[in-house]
Amino acid sequence: MTPSPDRPEYQYSTLEVDVEAQNRNQNQYAETAQASQLPEVNQNASEHLNYPEVVENYAPKRDVDPTLPEPVHVPESEKIPAGGVATDTPEKRICGMKRKIFWIVVVGAIVVVAAIVAGVVAGVVTRKNGDSSSDSSGSNADAEGATNNETALFANTNLATANFTDEFGNENYLVVYQLNNKAIYLSAWNSSHKSWVVSPVVDGKTNNLGLDSVRQGTALSLDVFTYDTKSRDIHVYWQLPDSGGLATIKALTYDNDKGVSTQSAISAANWIDSEAGNSYISTAGSSLVSYGKQCDFCNQYTYLYWQTANGLREANYVNSSTGWYSDNNVIKVDIEPPSENSSLVQAHVAAATASGHRSMNLFYRSTTSALSQIVNGDGRYVGHYLGRDIGPKATIAAFSTGFNETSKNWPAPLGFQVLTIDPAASDGVQLTYYKGDTWTKVDRKVEALGDCRGHNTMVANHARRIYCLVKNGDGVEIVEFAWQGDPSDPSTYANYDRIGTVGISV
Repeated sequence: MTPSPDRPEYQYSTLEVDVEAQNRNQNQYAETAQASQLPEVNQNASEHLNYPEVVENYAPKRDVDPTLPEPVHVPESEKIPAGGVATDTPEKRICGMKRKIFWIVVVGAIVVVAAIVAGVVAGVVTRKNGDSSSDSSGSNADAEGATNNETALFANTNLATANFTDEFGNENYLVVYQLNNKAIYLSAWNSSHKSWVVSPVVDGKTNNLGLDSVRQGTALSLDVFTYDTKSRDIHVYWQLPDSGGLATIKALTYDNDKGVSTQSAISAANWIDSEAGNSYISTAGSSLVSYGKQCDFCNQYTYLYWQTANGLREANYVNSSTGWYSDNNVIKVDIEPPSENSSLVQAHVAAATASGHRSMNLFYRSTTSALSQIVNGDGRYVGHYLGRDIGPKATIAAFSTGFNETSKNWPAPLGFQVLTIDPAASDGVQLTYYKGDTWTKVDRKVEALGDCRGHNTMVANHARRIYCLVKNGDGVEIVEFAWQGDPSDPSTYANYDRIGTVGISV
């Protein structure tokens, strides 16, 4: 045979193959033949392949040394003559290695692979925890103080409140808020039960509403629709996560048929979808304001207000036959519309007699910075300026006193208390009030509400209760205040008692 020009010619050994021994070995070491079909350690791993890994026999191999095997010279003294028999019985081997050496190699390989895998897993977990910490830090920065406790009160939660008097004459106060995990909860107080009862509204597990269906920092609105002293519905509104600066409004109703209770928790499963949900779109930073019928001489329907880029929108619900209705137009009034993302609140006014005037009153900051009022009454909108300018991030809370009667000598005439917190100013909580057909701006702080200024979140209900966020250690709490003023005496208008903390334990 002529040797290949690329390959040197080697001298080959004269060692002969014992065919009978080969047959005996195949029978004797059948298990070794079977083992050769199992996965084997990839001996071709390098620093670029991270660590040895188990590969199947058919797996492609990379970076294989192309050098051909070299012949090994065997001294004549160690050769076995043709047809001869070895003097010693050959030791059993596995994969060409002595059994003892083979098992040492296997155990060593297992230890090495286990150590490498453990190191890799530890590295991945460490990196994951690091990423989570970074994400959490970013979220906390955005949340300005959100804690790691998912069921704690969200530091930047908005609040909503409502109230009603039941058939036993008990006063009932409701407060809605958001937790760190974006869930929405309701706390209720009954004056006979004398403790806060906490109930889920959106808990992420019920009614096919995940927590991704709630915008973090969403606007919140709450109202009670009263049929009579024994029966009522509760409405809650919030926003979906914003998209392109807009947010879809969501809504749920707790129907009277389910049994509204303020003395025991109400089930999240009993909240039902409202037709108002998914029907209207607000700007992402819009406030939400709603109203439900409060009395026979109050506005009789359900209303919802929100802000768009062009102004305020209204939708209303009269009955099941008409459903929810909105004409897609903004409210037209003779004053400037709300500034972008203005605080927006509502205070309703009841009439005492059939000849009186009932109304819903919206308060906001206008595009000219003026604290403003829109009255929805007698089938028309009328605008008023209150004589105070406020900053773009000012918070507003308001409630009414008395009745809007035509008689000038009515013993409980109409009045309003409008409270504002302007973070751009260092003037605490400020009061603007309405009495005797005149708006008056008070230039001194409402000292009793001084704790409310820190978080710039404050709401009021018709029962003259104020709720605001107050710092508590590393978190926040909702604190309740009760107005102690006399509507006939302006010198008492800044009088508030601190009642206590709203229970929110989940």
